[in-house]
Amino acid sequence: MVLVDTSVWIHFFRDKSSTAAKALDSLLEQGEACICGLIEAELIPGLRRGDRIQVRILMAGLPRLEIPPDIWPVLTDIQEKALSQGMGPFSIPDLLLTALALRNEAALFSLDRHFEALARLTGLKIWP
Repeated sequence: MVLVDTSVWIHFFRDKSSTAAKALDSLLEQGEACICGLIEAELIPGLRRGDRIQVRILMAGLPRLEIPPDIWPVLTDIQEKALSQGMGPFSIPDLLLTALALRNEAALFSLDRHFEALARLTGLKIWP
């Protein structure tokens, strides 16, 4: 399973010929792409009104990683570890995606480079 970050979805909807869009298309065909509510909430405001309904239909058909109530201490632990090593601070959404991927043993597909630092810190798998 691969948790697909908002940055990748934006490329997917804006430029179907981009490398990221082609990679996501492949994940979708294989049934490996998943989302969470945070990603959908970040994505929807950036879409044109006419595209929102189609995107929400697509998102409704994808596997969804739910945010468990006990995930918050994990975010705090990651942030504390980062700060103690002179890294960060990281945003709450980025910490949440990292913790959620780790909890579900999913890789994360993102175009945002700061996830590489989070991967070194936590063991997060970055896809591809």
